[in-house]
Amino acid sequence: MAVVSIMNNQSRYRRPISRPDRLNESDGDLWLFQSPDSGRKFRDSDGSDNELALEDLVTCCVDGSSPHSCSLQTCERVTINVSGQYYETWASILNKHPTTLLGNPRKRIRFFDKDRGEYFFDRHRPTFESIFNYYQYGGKLRRPEPVPDDIFLRELDFYQIEKEKIELYKKEEGYVSEKMVLPENPCKRKIWLLMEYPETSFAAYVIAIVSVVITVLSIILFCVETVPWLSSHDCVNGKPNFADPYFILETLCTAWFTYEVFIRLFSCPSKIKYFKDFQNLVDITAVIPYYVTLSNLLSPDGCDGDSAGTSLAFLRVIRLVRIFKLTKHSAGLQVLILTFKASIEGLLLFLVALFVCILLFSSAIYFAELSQPDSQITSIPDAFWWAVITMTTVGYGDKYPVGILGKIIGSIAALTGVLTLAIPVPIITENFNKFYAHKTGRGRIHTAV
Repeated sequence: MAVVSIMNNQSRYRRPISRPDRLNESDGDLWLFQSPDSGRKFRDSDGSDNELALEDLVTCCVDGSSPHSCSLQTCERVTINVSGQYYETWASILNKHPTTLLGNPRKRIRFFDKDRGEYFFDRHRPTFESIFNYYQYGGKLRRPEPVPDDIFLRELDFYQIEKEKIELYKKEEGYVSEKMVLPENPCKRKIWLLMEYPETSFAAYVIAIVSVVITVLSIILFCVETVPWLSSHDCVNGKPNFADPYFILETLCTAWFTYEVFIRLFSCPSKIKYFKDFQNLVDITAVIPYYVTLSNLLSPDGCDGDSAGTSLAFLRVIRLVRIFKLTKHSAGLQVLILTFKASIEGLLLFLVALFVCILLFSSAIYFAELSQPDSQITSIPDAFWWAVITMTTVGYGDKYPVGILGKIIGSIAALTGVLTLAIPVPIITENFNKFYAHKTGRGRIHTAV
C-alpha cells in the first residue's frame, strides 16, 4: 500500500497529534501504539508496563540502541515527508532493502519527527518519486526526465541505494567507469601516467598532443604519396632512395611510434594485459610495415623487378590502422565506438530486416523482368545488388527495371528501404546522446589501484 499526496491537501490524511492510542515515553526516545479497535492496555506515561498480546506486537522502530514493540495495525505504516510531499507505505516494504537509508530502521530513525509522526527529508522531491517506486515495486532505477544526472546520483548516494543497482543504472545510462591501474614502481608509475593519462598533468597533455599531431601527419603522408604528380619511388637506379622526403618523414613518424611502444611496454603494470589491449596492438601493428619495408629495401635484391612495389603494397595498407590510434585521445571516436557496441542489438535487427527485404524484392524483380527482352536482371543473386542500391536509395543506375511492373516493384523497394533504414536510428541516437553526455562528465570515474 502506498499513498502520495501534497502538503496543502494533508488535513484529511494526517493523523492528529492528540490521538489517545499514541503515547510517547517520558524520556522522549520511545513511542508505542495501541490497536484502536481493542481495549487492551498499553504502557503508561509513568513508565509502568501492561501486558499486550504477543501476536499483536512487532518490532518496528529503534531508538538507536534497542528495539521496542508496538501494534501491528498502526506501527508498520510509515509516513515519509520529502520537502512537503507525503508518501506512505509499509515498513516491511522498506525493510526489504536493509542496507539503504530508508530500509534500515537504525539509519532512518534520526529523521523521525515525533510531533508529526513522520520521517522528514529536506531533499529533492522529483528524484524521490523514482526512489520510492524502486522501494515499492523493485526492479531497476529510472531517472525522471526533468531531473539532471548529477542531482539524481547525489540523491541515490544520500539514500544509500545499493551500489550494484547504481552501477547498473550508470551502465544503462552510458556512464563510463575506468579503473586506473598503476605500476607499483614509482618511476614506472610516473612514466605510465605521462603516456596513458593526458589529464593527469600538463606534460602528459603535451605528449598526447604530439602523438595526435604525428599520427595525423602519418595518415596525410599515406594519402598524399598516392597522388601521381606527388608520388615517389623507394628505389632509384636499382638502389634504395633514402633521401626521399616521404621516406624521411615516415622514418620520423615511425621512430615516435616505436618510442611509444617500448616506453609504454616498459612502464605498463602488466605485460599480459598490455598485449590484450586493442589499442596497444594497434600501436604495434602501426610500426611493423615500416620495418618490413626497410628490411626488404636493404636486402640484396630488394630493388629488383617489382618487389619494392607490388610485394609490399599490402603492408602499406596496414599503415592505415594508425587512424585507430586517435581513439586513445579523441573522446568523439570513443563515443562512436561505445555507441555501436551498445547498439549492436538494434543493428542486428536492422540487418535481419534488410536481408529479408533484399531477398523478397530481388526475387520479385527477377520474375517481373523475366519476360522483358532487354532485362538487366539475369538471376535472383544478380538482383541482390539492385535491391541493395535501391533500398539504400543510392541508385547507381547500372541495373534498373525496364518494365512497368518492375518499376512499381522498384518504387516499393525504395520506400521500404527508407522505412527499414529508420529502424536503428532512434536506438543509435539514444545511445549516442548517453555516451556523449557522460564520456567526459561524472560518469567517467578514474579509480587508482
